[in-house]
Amino acid sequence: MEPTADLTLRNGRVVTPHGVVNGGISATGGRITHVGADPLLPRAREDIDVGGKVIFPGVIDPHTHMGVGDGWGEEKLEADFLTESKDAVSGGVTTLVTTSVYGPSPRVPMVQRNIASGEKNSFVDFRITALMVTRDHLDEIADLVALGVRSFKYYWGYNGPQAESFGLSSEGVQTDYFWVACERMRDAHPRAFPMIHAEDPDIRYLLIERWRERDPTGSLVSWAHANPNILEPLQLAQAAWIAEEVGVPLYMVHVSSHEAVQMIREFKAKGWRTVGETLTAFLYWTADEADARGVGSKGKVQPAIKFDEDRTALWRGIADGTITQVGTDHLMYARDEVGGNFWEKRVGLGPGLGTSLPAIVTAGLNRGRITLEQMARVLAENVARQYDLYPTKGVLQPGSDADIVVFDPARGRAAVGEDLHSASKYTIYEDEELFGWPDLVFVRGKLVARAGDIVATEPSGRYVPPA
Repeated sequence: MEPTADLTLRNGRVVTPHGVVNGGISATGGRITHVGADPLLPRAREDIDVGGKVIFPGVIDPHTHMGVGDGWGEEKLEADFLTESKDAVSGGVTTLVTTSVYGPSPRVPMVQRNIASGEKNSFVDFRITALMVTRDHLDEIADLVALGVRSFKYYWGYNGPQAESFGLSSEGVQTDYFWVACERMRDAHPRAFPMIHAEDPDIRYLLIERWRERDPTGSLVSWAHANPNILEPLQLAQAAWIAEEVGVPLYMVHVSSHEAVQMIREFKAKGWRTVGETLTAFLYWTADEADARGVGSKGKVQPAIKFDEDRTALWRGIADGTITQVGTDHLMYARDEVGGNFWEKRVGLGPGLGTSLPAIVTAGLNRGRITLEQMARVLAENVARQYDLYPTKGVLQPGSDADIVVFDPARGRAAVGEDLHSASKYTIYEDEELFGWPDLVFVRGKLVARAGDIVATEPSGRYVPPA
């Protein structure tokens, strides 16, 4: 019998929106055509027995930063798309959302250049979040929506020199500015939404200086106390009330505290469209665990890695639908910038794309904190729905893109930064035994990575328009 499909994966456990199906999946022309029991699948030119492994939707990372880190700009963006997208796809991420590079210049031409750079250099598909820093940028929202942008980032949690480093005024994001921004997004498209970094800066700056005097050496535990839980709900409440009053969803990035989880839960109970995203690192580590494992300044991030009560609340929030997305906050930081005086080191988790899926399998699935179906929702389906990509992305069903990851949750190995594709060459999971490393990763039906190696000969990622 002649093959009638381009690709068929057999003898696996397919994670679908309706449960786990014993069997496989077929695709032709980059789109899924069949999901079901093996006898129902067509023969294919590339017909693979996956040996009982999990067949999972390609991960969509909603929170990355291409083009910033060690310097920022278009040249850095091109370099990052090339290396960090390899890191992404080797780890099972088939689509990423990256924030437009910093600075006050007009956003429409910047996003257009970002798109061109990604389509030239990326090994995975991608979308752009527009970082909004000036009042003039608000006049571009409708045109950005026409380009396919749905997410608009506001660095509410910064003022002073930190705000200025992003292109903001020293006052940071003002409430009247955010109100007008919400109006413009509401009027531009029903699925356009603001993303906020919610973390009161004034109290943070005060407490960082106090803890620096108290603990001159520094640690992640001290950093967590210097960036306490109260900072998130202080700003989240204000932003959520404005968004609800104006009539737009509010997306809070990198939720870290149990107080913020509970606040989002209460807002959702009232019918508010408040969206909570957390980070892989917050689900894996507590501050004291990370200190004990020597993570050090590699884990110095804002908001901080917190404590067990907070991690437990985040996992519970995933289970009950309060936290609906998981990202990495990935940046390409050079390894030689890690170490030294803790308090002087810049903030940011550095690389995370290549380890995101294994970290969630290890800390979540294999410890009974999450099911395969829940994993598929928070790592793929919910993100696709949020960013207006569903059902093109985020789900294994006929008609969707054949973005597929095959992995064995029982197969583990130590994470080693030197072995990852990120140009950073380090990881916050150094020497941690992680499970679920991808065996095969397909982007639109094309095999791009096998057992951590990039097998595609050239980048073929594309900017994904709204579904």
